[in-house]
Amino acid sequence: MFRLAIRNVTARFGRIMLTALAIIVSTAFLSGTFIFRDTLESSFDALFAKSYDKVDVYVQSANSVETALGFERRDEVEFGAVALASAVPGVRDAQALVSGDAVVIGKNGKPIERTSRSTSGGTINSGELSVWKIVDGRRPAADNEVVLDTQTAADGKYSVGDQVKVNAEAGSQTFTLVGLAEYNDISTPGDATWALFDAETAMNFVLKPGFIDAVLIQGDGTLTDAELATRVQSALDAAQGSDVSEALTGAQIIQQSQTAIEKGLGFFTIFLSIFSLIALGVGCFVIYNVFSITAAQRRSENALLRAIGASRRQVTRVMLAEAVAVGLLGSMIGLVAGAGLALGIQNLLDAFGFGVPSRSLAITVETVAITMFAGIATTLLAAIVPAVAAGRIAPVAAMNESAFEQERSNRNRIIAATAFVALGVGAIVAVLQGADTILLGVSVVSIFVGVLLFGPIMANPIARVLGAPVQRLRGITGSMSRGNVQRNPRRTARTAAPVLIGVALVTGATVFAASIKQQLRDTIGDQFLGDYVINSSNGGSLSFSQGFIDDLNLLPEVGDATGLGFAAMQDADTGAPIFATTVNPKTAAGLLDYSFVQGSFADLTPDGILISTGEASRKDLTVGSPVRLLVGGTEVTVTVEGIYGSSDLAQARVVHRDLLNGTSVSNQAGFVFMTKASGVSDGAFRTAVNRTIAGYGIGTLQDRDQFIDGRSDIVDRSLSFIYGLLALSVIIAIFGIVLTMLLAVYERRREIGLLRAVGMTRSQVRTTVRWESVLTSLYGAIVGVVLGLVLGYVVIVALKDQGLTTYTIPTRAIAVIVVSAFVTGVLAAVIPAWRATKHNILQAITTGL
Repeated sequence: MFRLAIRNVTARFGRIMLTALAIIVSTAFLSGTFIFRDTLESSFDALFAKSYDKVDVYVQSANSVETALGFERRDEVEFGAVALASAVPGVRDAQALVSGDAVVIGKNGKPIERTSRSTSGGTINSGELSVWKIVDGRRPAADNEVVLDTQTAADGKYSVGDQVKVNAEAGSQTFTLVGLAEYNDISTPGDATWALFDAETAMNFVLKPGFIDAVLIQGDGTLTDAELATRVQSALDAAQGSDVSEALTGAQIIQQSQTAIEKGLGFFTIFLSIFSLIALGVGCFVIYNVFSITAAQRRSENALLRAIGASRRQVTRVMLAEAVAVGLLGSMIGLVAGAGLALGIQNLLDAFGFGVPSRSLAITVETVAITMFAGIATTLLAAIVPAVAAGRIAPVAAMNESAFEQERSNRNRIIAATAFVALGVGAIVAVLQGADTILLGVSVVSIFVGVLLFGPIMANPIARVLGAPVQRLRGITGSMSRGNVQRNPRRTARTAAPVLIGVALVTGATVFAASIKQQLRDTIGDQFLGDYVINSSNGGSLSFSQGFIDDLNLLPEVGDATGLGFAAMQDADTGAPIFATTVNPKTAAGLLDYSFVQGSFADLTPDGILISTGEASRKDLTVGSPVRLLVGGTEVTVTVEGIYGSSDLAQARVVHRDLLNGTSVSNQAGFVFMTKASGVSDGAFRTAVNRTIAGYGIGTLQDRDQFIDGRSDIVDRSLSFIYGLLALSVIIAIFGIVLTMLLAVYERRREIGLLRAVGMTRSQVRTTVRWESVLTSLYGAIVGVVLGLVLGYVVIVALKDQGLTTYTIPTRAIAVIVVSAFVTGVLAAVIPAWRATKHNILQAITTGL
């Protein structure tokens, strides 16, 4: 029987390869994701190891704030820690390390940017503790001197001696370029622009006066790293108190940095792996459909095997062996293709100037094992039901030449499908009534399963409706296409399932994006009272200093200008991270409408806090309640001075911008909202504000509509990325339709031969096959759109506590999806339609006789 399985594989190698395409595409993406992750980890591990190679002890803040996706933002260290460390016996050198946001302005007055949009500034250390090497000029030695990385200088056409404008936490300042530097063996790390200063200038300009990121320490060789770290820790605790700063060995900071990268890449890997699994799931339907058709076409062959003594188990094993061959072949090719994909991504990043040292691809045993297991397991899972059914064929069936699947009762299917749909709907109702939103995950899976189970039952009536206009339009060929789709509703449902899943996910994502954009438009319209916004989108990651906003308020053409900032803090009682919006209450009142229940912006002082109604309810707070916060590691007690209706423009908490003064927390604004002064024309206002922006070097003046459109564009760009990933499923769905149509043409070759013999032309045959493919694709698209609308609604319900309450149906986008499904059906039918016209009429007629 094993030899028979091998013969079946070699005899039908073309079909095996087509079937394996579904596995190849999905496993290539899966393996490529892991190979690219492992390669990046290897590159960064080497980079960190070299960066901290000469660091014996590393002093950092003992406190950190957890941000989105589990990442941490560590507080700064007091500058005095450098002197404390220098005085410790066994320390040869101790230097401050500063790294933050700084935008270099080009000679054209615009920010110098790269693909990553990362803009950085910090210290250039000396001696063995420096990771930067001066290649032209000298190191900065005064507060008006700067060094640029060689790539940034080249991009900005700067040479040593030029005047360079840089923007950072302290505002905008012009420096003299005194040197050019390279980072280890590359021009710049992480595709960032770098402006480098001496320690005190970096501290005062890039961060906040009195604070640095860390202290780099090199020992004199008399102590081990661990012993030196212990001594430094004791000195810091004695001067600052315990749990303020922590001293790590060089090996520990390398491990910490590598772990942080792994965590970041872990989210990246999980995110992409989810789409790989979706593609594998879609491929599973394709393989299941192919093996079901194959089992039907080999019904007589399998019955003959049973008649000459083969057991049910042996027949089943033959088909499972073929499935293993498909999975093994597809996974092996997918693994190789994944390596090529990872290499392609790496070369693409290099072409865009990504500054990570080039290393060979890292292909681990884990990646190989995961790829092979995923491909083979998916194929076996898809083939097991058709294989078991093939083993149950009675020997007497050898006398029946039918290649069509046997009809079965739908009673159990209807019961199961109804139960799953009812469970999904019930879970949604329960969440709407206050149950845990985790039930929405159950609802999505249940509804998907229920709809897929209902597929063979829905296929016939839906195909009848969709095929009616085709029949009227195309006459006999349309009628035959409609009949072919209705002939085997199980096969139609299985073939359309990949399209259905892909369209449902795309529709759900489109509904989610449309709802966000509509809510943004409504929110900004209702809560933003101003006329103009200065957007920092062309300034990299840096935003606007408070000094810049104050300068805008001094312009006679400006009525009010207020910045909307963001600050990460901690609850002093629990240590939990909390986030707050920062404002200047003097100018915010005329620009922002937060629908205050108690108090107002005018009541906010540097010692107070405004909270949303939701936060007040969660924490049982009222006006006058004290709230203990950790701001940059410093404990501060503020008083609730107002309560407002939950706002989409702000966090659940709003604090005075001056609360951050004297702390290490950045005090910048992300946007500047403005109104014109009374009687000032639009032209005069724009001229005055643009002149100030030009002097600062960052920012784009936008009116209300431009700002809203800009926020919508961000959502659209994110959605484009999701579409690109979901395209995997669509590609596999197209393969599925092509393969199913090819098999259908093969099993109906006698029927096609008879039709050709009685006068049907090649063109009519192609039209029949083409419309059959289109109707199958449209069936999947129509059901997928409906399912996607439900999925989008479920997502909106899941995020209602985060403020997303608008549900919008994007009719234009849905129309595009349906038209795309039509085109998909046409394209998928090209090869099957061509093959259908190539059968020899006489040979086709005698098939099965």
